[in-house]
Amino acid sequence: MKKSSSVRTVDRLVKILDCFSPRRPAWSLADLSAHLGLPKSTLHRFLVSLEFHNILRRDSNDKRWRLGYRLCIWGDLAAQSTGLRHIALPIMRGLLDDIEETVILTVYQDGEVVCIERVETTHPVRLAFDVGTRRPPHAGASSKILMAYLPKEEIRSIIRDKGLPKLCMNTITDSSLLMAELARIRELGYAVSREETDVGAWGIATPIRGWNGEVVAAIGIAGPTSRFGEDLVQHYATLCRQAADRISQELGGGDGGS
Repeated sequence: MKKSSSVRTVDRLVKILDCFSPRRPAWSLADLSAHLGLPKSTLHRFLVSLEFHNILRRDSNDKRWRLGYRLCIWGDLAAQSTGLRHIALPIMRGLLDDIEETVILTVYQDGEVVCIERVETTHPVRLAFDVGTRRPPHAGASSKILMAYLPKEEIRSIIRDKGLPKLCMNTITDSSLLMAELARIRELGYAVSREETDVGAWGIATPIRGWNGEVVAAIGIAGPTSRFGEDLVQHYATLCRQAADRISQELGGGDGGS
């Protein structure tokens, strides 16, 4: 069956988008043209159209093409529609039973970290973190774990465009220190925070991976510093990682901490 011109156009657009990956997040027009075997003039028309819809963006510094922010929104919606919250909720409840602290599920979206699910402890003193809450990605365990696994270009863009505002006494506001912290998080596979966003609050978070192995969300636990100590970090991190791994596996991905 012969494809219509509109179907062939969609096929080409999908092939263009499939070229972008964690290993190759940016392309020059010349390289992408050679890779796809498309004339530069034809390819450029496609790229400009995708840029208009915020599906691709052209970096003003190196002139290379990268994925745009609309895909972040689509990705979040796709994750929810394919059952991320549904899959995560019973596992979050199990984690709550183990540690008796609030458990939160977060995703990265357009330069911010968004809470999309929460299971709250029954302790009278607890951290308030409502569904829909948005936080900058540089502060707090659930935020830092998601920022740590972003492409380096995206991390630099966040620092350049949004800055590193001080939210609490231990917020990291120096870009060099933040980059070192993100590298440490990737090495450990989990993030810890103490009074980075709220006075008297701590948090631990681990990454959740989707079917392609990329980090799509984070599961975190949070509570008051009065119920936290250094002796609990490894124990809580292990429980959090186990929960993340179970969610990742049900999403079709590998271990969350790998």
